[in-house]
Amino acid sequence: MSRVRKIAIALGVVILLAAARFYSLSDISHESIRLHLALLGSSIYEYHAKTGQWPTRAEDLAQTSLPARSPYWKVMLDAGTNVVVWHQDLKPEPAQNAGVILAYHNRGLLAWLGHQWVCWGDLRTEYIPSRELQAKRREH
Repeated sequence: MSRVRKIAIALGVVILLAAARFYSLSDISHESIRLHLALLGSSIYEYHAKTGQWPTRAEDLAQTSLPARSPYWKVMLDAGTNVVVWHQDLKPEPAQNAGVILAYHNRGLLAWLGHQWVCWGDLRTEYIPSRELQAKRREH
């Protein structure tokens, strides 16, 4: 085997390993975002179950189990990394709010690439095109 061929094979292996590492880091990022959005969404319903009212600000969510489950939730909200849509007209049952966006991820490479994670009113998380998110936000 020629030296050039060995170098080409070695370079190909390095590129494949780097790509695999990127995808695994990307997967971790996606899962982390999904987890934090799901925690935000469930805390909205938890606050309503506890008080009979829908939360209107981050301090309301501090009265739920969210701070214990996600120590950095407030930092992410304050920085605009995650955004809560403060609805006052939700139904108490999540399934009845399937088409409503409760929260979305708004910062970082994944959001910058033209798709954003959202937490729907039925607590599903989905990676949707940013234009679809903006259209849903205009409806609200």
